[in-house]
Amino acid sequence: MGTPVPIAVELSMITKRIIQTLLLFTGFLTVCTSYAQEYNYIHYDVKDGLAGSTVYDVCQDKEGFIWFATEAGVSRFDGTHFKNFTTSDGLPETEILKLLADSKGRIWMAPFKNAVCYYYKGKIHNQENDPVLKKIKLTSVIGIFRESPDQDIAFNADNYLTVVSANNTVNQYRSNAVRSAIFLRRSPFGKGFQLNIDDSSYVISNGKMVPVPFSSVGTMRINPKLEKIRSTLKVTAEDYDPDINHPVFTNTWHGSYLMDTVTFDRYEAAFLKEKQVSHALVDSEKNIWFATLGEGVYKLASREFKTHYFYKSQSQEIFSLTKINGKIYAGTSFGRIYLLQGTAIDTINANKEFGTSLTYGSTNRVTCLQQLKDGSLLMGSDGLLVKKTSKGNVFNTRIYAVKSIEALSNGMVLVGSAKRTLLINPTDLSIQDTIYPNRTTCVCSYNNNYYIGTVNGLYMVNSHKQLRYMGEAIPSLRQRISYFCKSPDGSLWIATYGAGIICLKNDQVVKQITTQEGISSNICRTLFVNNNFLWAGTDKGLNKINLSQTPYPVTIYGTSDGLPTDIINAVYVDSNTIYVGSPAGITWFNETKTDSYSKCNLRLLDISVGNRSQPLKDSYRLGYQENSLKLHYAGISFKSGGYIWYRYRLKGLTDAWDSTMQNVLEYPSLPPGNYEFELIAINKKGIVSDPVKIAFFVAAPFWQTLPFQVLIIAVVIFITWMLVAWRFSILRKKEQERTSIEQKLNELEQMALRAQMNPHFIFNCLNSIQNFIITNDLESSNWYLSEFAQLIRQTLDNSEKSTISISNEIKYLKRYLELEMMRFGHSFNYTIEVDPELDPDMESIPTMILQPYIENSIRHGIRYRENGGGAIDIKFQNSNDGFICIIQDNGIGRKKASEYRSQVHVEYQSKGMSLTAERINILNRQLSEPITIEINDLTNAQDQATGTRITLRFPYTIT
Repeated sequence: MGTPVPIAVELSMITKRIIQTLLLFTGFLTVCTSYAQEYNYIHYDVKDGLAGSTVYDVCQDKEGFIWFATEAGVSRFDGTHFKNFTTSDGLPETEILKLLADSKGRIWMAPFKNAVCYYYKGKIHNQENDPVLKKIKLTSVIGIFRESPDQDIAFNADNYLTVVSANNTVNQYRSNAVRSAIFLRRSPFGKGFQLNIDDSSYVISNGKMVPVPFSSVGTMRINPKLEKIRSTLKVTAEDYDPDINHPVFTNTWHGSYLMDTVTFDRYEAAFLKEKQVSHALVDSEKNIWFATLGEGVYKLASREFKTHYFYKSQSQEIFSLTKINGKIYAGTSFGRIYLLQGTAIDTINANKEFGTSLTYGSTNRVTCLQQLKDGSLLMGSDGLLVKKTSKGNVFNTRIYAVKSIEALSNGMVLVGSAKRTLLINPTDLSIQDTIYPNRTTCVCSYNNNYYIGTVNGLYMVNSHKQLRYMGEAIPSLRQRISYFCKSPDGSLWIATYGAGIICLKNDQVVKQITTQEGISSNICRTLFVNNNFLWAGTDKGLNKINLSQTPYPVTIYGTSDGLPTDIINAVYVDSNTIYVGSPAGITWFNETKTDSYSKCNLRLLDISVGNRSQPLKDSYRLGYQENSLKLHYAGISFKSGGYIWYRYRLKGLTDAWDSTMQNVLEYPSLPPGNYEFELIAINKKGIVSDPVKIAFFVAAPFWQTLPFQVLIIAVVIFITWMLVAWRFSILRKKEQERTSIEQKLNELEQMALRAQMNPHFIFNCLNSIQNFIITNDLESSNWYLSEFAQLIRQTLDNSEKSTISISNEIKYLKRYLELEMMRFGHSFNYTIEVDPELDPDMESIPTMILQPYIENSIRHGIRYRENGGGAIDIKFQNSNDGFICIIQDNGIGRKKASEYRSQVHVEYQSKGMSLTAERINILNRQLSEPITIEINDLTNAQDQATGTRITLRFPYTIT
């Protein structure tokens, strides 16, 4: 490294004219500048959520969380969010000095008072609420925490060593020795602890403290070579590896030192040399955490990433990178270029030319660097275009704000500027032609055409200077174009601000790579092709895209991996070494040495049901009034720097997976049913966590439960049945009343008809008696009168009944026929037959239904028969659906009888037949099966009338 010389831009208080005068003597100089090579840390402090800036201790629990003990409480970190605990959460004291994460998942804490506590499953257990901790009596603040292989916990306070066994018994050991050194570690014999007090050693196990020879357990003395170095340091604490039982980090008031764990006689690296480091921790992903006294926490993701910080420069930011003659050229502000070769860095200044530019007042960023065929360096900046050659320097100040440069195969140079796109002669940097007359962001020559990137998208200019807007046909090319890069297969890769990376071939988009394909951002700033890999710098990290596989695998590098910032302005790949230009400076790393080891743990932090936090369980039952669900969770991957995707679904509501980067999910109103919530986390490296599955049952409101619905249906049916029954009872009652009235009317009609028939019997019988008296046949008159009286009595008795048995009807008919035979001088005979299958005492017949037909046979059939010899045959026969009554006479027939009625005057008209027919009609209205009457005229072979047959069919339902 050379000697630094005065740089004009550092004299900010001197007038511009003095600066310009000095620049005339400066020229185009190559000098060395002050720089420092540092690791890239991520800093967390109170503004990020840490409880306090003074951090005394740090540990990682079995679930992956990092814990910090601060002066303002305890902080738990999941890589994205801090969860802080204070006295309101159960801490005995706000200031916590020591931490221990044991194998059971407990976080033991030593507050700045004579007390002890631990965190376990969402609760802080202290000496007031925990029965085991109540047994512990401390006389001073705890200074050491250790865990034995058999899960005992030991801590030292003043002269007491307290051991809490795995089965929660407490033993305390007191020593009165005046000691200058105490050392406590896991026992090398497999159980318990080894305790060294000065030159005495003890093994503590199973409640016993047994002295052992000091030499048998070895010493933990520091190597003499290392002790010499340590004596010059203000040591705050040393962090031990529990497996090798040797210090790994020596933490001091001026940084932390990493010991060489092979020789243990030297420090191989130093960290945070200007910070007061209290403790250091290597986590499960090999990140190194440093707790500081007053400046929060620092995380070192990788020791392979180195960054040059230019402390005396007005700007750290790097805008362009290229390699020329084995050196890396890095363009920064104020017309300055850094040259990296090994660990040496030189500087090229173009202040003289810069002072003559039209935009001298700007920062004059060196945005592009290009080596020409003649070996000269072409530099484009905000204010001018400069060519550095061995014979001198050529510059053009009339090209405003150069954005992009490309050397063409024909020897010309294509330049894109903030005003236009130009064709430049590289010899004298003269303008040869204007290719595009408007603002340009980047330029490229491809397939004998000029491709012009603008803020409005991509334009193409052919050899005839015909302009074509590519965004018209391809919507993704309407975004701002930031960079062009060509790959060996002839593809043109285009970086855009918003549409990711677009691959163009033969003027057709053959591929578009966006965040959906795995890159970290769609805002791409720069590109670099190396073999089959495309490197893309974005505003959210550096992306390495493997073009040899489909779909393209993507590896993302960001601050969580060791970069100082996620904003990438420029990238250059030299074999396995990657150079990155960013606002923080120049960073480089060997990608083959970067640690790709990563883990992703998914932890459920809290479940709220009905806005009330619940203990964490595998299943929950929710009431219908508390069917809102809120889940807090964290994907723990410190290599991802918060870049974690979550995939989730609630089976029972949907089987489709959804994605989010939020660590809170809420279901405000779940319908009744069974659900299973599934959640997985995917970190930046593509590592998938174990799934979290929780079952939920949302109870239905009682009115939606099956028993209640069955009850409601039953009640509705019952009420409906009651209403229908009530309605039917009303209708039935009305029907019964109507039927009763009709029946009474029918009975009255029957009685009236019978009353009309009775006078005919009386009239006819009285005529017969009158004839007997006139003829002085006193004996016949007496007998007839006696039989007539019996008939009248029987008629009166039967007239009160609607039906009588067949046997009673036969008795009645016999008496009637005997009287009619006597009245007609025994001019006819009769017979009455009953079917043996018919029980005349059990079957009934309407009262006085047959007498009118018999009377009609006698009066109109047999009466006019010549020569006497009349006969009336009455038969009762059984049938399938009732019984039949047949009345047959051998009279003159109905036709001849009607002729006699028209010739002979009668004193009265018999109404028996018509009344009986009407009576039968009335009866049929009440019967389910009707009474039928069939009257047939009987004739002989010569078609002469030989009598009449009347057939009456009675159903069994007559009663």
